[in-house]
Amino acid sequence: MAILRGPVEPRRMGLMLTKRLARTMVLVLALLMTVGIMLTRHMYDRAESVLPFHRQHTGPAAYSFKSASRFSPVTFDDPAGMSRHDLCASFPRYLLNHVQPVLKIGHSENKERLDASFSSVSSCFNTDDLLVISDLDEVVHGHQAIDVLVDLPADYYNLDSNPSFRNYTAQKEMRNNGTLNEETQTAIDGWILDKYKFLPMVERAWLAKPDKAFYFFYEADTYIFWDNVFRFLQSFDPDTPIYMGSPSPGRHDDEQDVETWFANGGPGLVLSRGAIKALLHRETDANGHYVDSHVTEKWQDLVAGECCGDSVLGWALWNVTIQLQGYWPMFNPHPLHGIPFSDSYWCQPVMTLHKTTPKDMIDLWHWEFGQRQLHRPMLYSDLWRLRHPGEPSTLENWDNGDWDSWQPPGEASVSGSGACEQYCRSQDDCLQWSWRGGDEKKCILMRSVRYGAPRNPEYFLDDGKRETLPEYELDTQAQGKWVQYQSGWVEDRIKSWRNERTCEQVHWVGPSVSRVF
Repeated sequence: MAILRGPVEPRRMGLMLTKRLARTMVLVLALLMTVGIMLTRHMYDRAESVLPFHRQHTGPAAYSFKSASRFSPVTFDDPAGMSRHDLCASFPRYLLNHVQPVLKIGHSENKERLDASFSSVSSCFNTDDLLVISDLDEVVHGHQAIDVLVDLPADYYNLDSNPSFRNYTAQKEMRNNGTLNEETQTAIDGWILDKYKFLPMVERAWLAKPDKAFYFFYEADTYIFWDNVFRFLQSFDPDTPIYMGSPSPGRHDDEQDVETWFANGGPGLVLSRGAIKALLHRETDANGHYVDSHVTEKWQDLVAGECCGDSVLGWALWNVTIQLQGYWPMFNPHPLHGIPFSDSYWCQPVMTLHKTTPKDMIDLWHWEFGQRQLHRPMLYSDLWRLRHPGEPSTLENWDNGDWDSWQPPGEASVSGSGACEQYCRSQDDCLQWSWRGGDEKKCILMRSVRYGAPRNPEYFLDDGKRETLPEYELDTQAQGKWVQYQSGWVEDRIKSWRNERTCEQVHWVGPSVSRVF
């Protein structure tokens, strides 16, 4: 036995040392992996809490990319004389598998606005194409409107902490007992109810039409150039969290000490598939049980105290690290007659307009079918052909606004409309003027060109309210001021300005919250 034991012992010792070294290496490796995971998690958590709020959307001020219209035929010779059915036959409805339209309305919505929307930008959608979101379930122009407030958490119905919600419960009660009509509806504040719809609207859109690439949310007075929308969205990855629209200042983030921005709901807003997934995401435990609140429950206190639902939506998205990508002026808060044509509103594609009058909605929709081009989107400069100012060069009882304006210095002594026009012509960058006569006597000069709208003389009371009164009633008013409106345009200067801007390049603007309305 001793003869055999001699050579075996060193081998056994070597094996024991090898095993011990291996165990030590495994322990060291495990320790390093644990530390690495902890550091990575710390870095990720820090990045999650810091990086998104300091990330800036990068890119050029304007993009240039090729696009093509999917309408077929692209244009018609005489769209004004064609039926809605024939025009809608050219609409690329297959793209609705990619872009989901969502129209937000209310039971108290202005009927003319609704009629205009369903006779224009909403007219080519079948009942399965369009989601109509409301505060009452009813049929609107053949579409079933979805009451998205009915499924809100019970705490919303606590009227002590959420008094504005009383408008919803009263409206439902009147509908249920048969007393809801145009007269009783006046007691319901439909505007205040609107703020409750935004978060459940996004969730219902996802549940009803899941996994679409993009969701386009708009209102009854939003005019949408669908051809441009389809062109623009095809340049984005829908699985990236994207939130786009016209920027409005939002809440201040005290923790990060930064101002936030949200998309104004009126000109429309877009959420990508990735953005909605992030917004609706809820953490779970090991058993798959949700451990955090539903999105409408999470933000119910904010909704109760906030004025506007689009602001709430922006804040909720900010808190899941999704910042607004501002694409003004392509998402435009102006109506058609209020566009201030300038370098900011000329070679840029136009995707939406807001506060569009019912007549403009229908006129613009028919006109658009005769103006599309295969390889060029609709630009602001194209809209000039439909509605432009300056012919005639002056208009009485007309207000062309005060956008991008300034006033003559006091020493200029401008005391009438003629002097206001002459002062404008003496300034090289003045393209139009507005004289506010009567008691006000104010000359307004502008660097942009705006069509404006009729405006009859008004009597302004001391409390800021205004009344339209005939002149012979002026003596019956104790205090206040009488204002008359006259507008004018410098035609030759405007013509030169237009001729210098041929828009050889299309300016698809890049994302920005410093370039704002």
